[in-house]
Amino acid sequence: MRVRRLNDADLPEVGALLAADPVANCMLRWRIDAGGINRIGGDVLGAVSRGRILAVAHVGGNVLPGAASDPAAMRLLGDYLGHLPRRSASIVGLAADVVPLWSQLAPHWGPARDERMDQPLMVADRPPSAPPDPRVRLAEPADAPALYPATVAMFTEEVGVSPLAASTEAAYRARLMWLIRQQRVYCSFDGDGVLFKAEVAAVTPEVCQVQGVWVRPDQRNRGVGSASMAAVVAAATRHSGLISLYVNHYNTAALATYRNAGFSQVGTMASVHF
Repeated sequence: MRVRRLNDADLPEVGALLAADPVANCMLRWRIDAGGINRIGGDVLGAVSRGRILAVAHVGGNVLPGAASDPAAMRLLGDYLGHLPRRSASIVGLAADVVPLWSQLAPHWGPARDERMDQPLMVADRPPSAPPDPRVRLAEPADAPALYPATVAMFTEEVGVSPLAASTEAAYRARLMWLIRQQRVYCSFDGDGVLFKAEVAAVTPEVCQVQGVWVRPDQRNRGVGSASMAAVVAAATRHSGLISLYVNHYNTAALATYRNAGFSQVGTMASVHF
């Protein structure tokens, strides 16, 4: 078994590998679909045995491992990456992939700032118990100035550091505006400003992944999140038939919100943050 850099000639095999778990591999599949392998930015590495790709990992601003046929293949990728300097801010993927990868990488890239090895991966697969909030709508470009502080606040609360630590304000504002123009940001407002916002961060033909869910602090634990997410699920079917997200296992309030919005757990993700 060996590791090599993949290219567009490997797209059919990589696509088949990621299709084995379209929910867990949504982000990586979306990136590859959007730019191919040659133009994705960073490197796409494959653990290969007898000409067959057993595991993949996109190594850029983040490391995104793809579903592995064998944990040994993911450990081999970890060994390979351990000889390279870290340029990624996190490792995010299915726990079955991240755990063996990180077990090999930790002596070289560690210590991590945070290890989250139990993040329920959920899909909206049943009717919500909360009625959808009719105030939730697609964001418009004019909403960007109001949404920007909420976007920064959400990332900081969730990850533990400001997104501006690894980016510039201009770049982060541009990312938000791009998502708005792609009609992938949902929001609601009340008399005190932004009440709720969420982003459809990745889209494939089978599934889309919701990230950046935020409710204004003074309105939390009042059912706003459940009703707002129920509205997002109803609207986001315009992107893909299946709506997914993942959440920290210890965030009991968020888990209750998503269950009330019709989500059920289908797997376990893991994240390592530097």
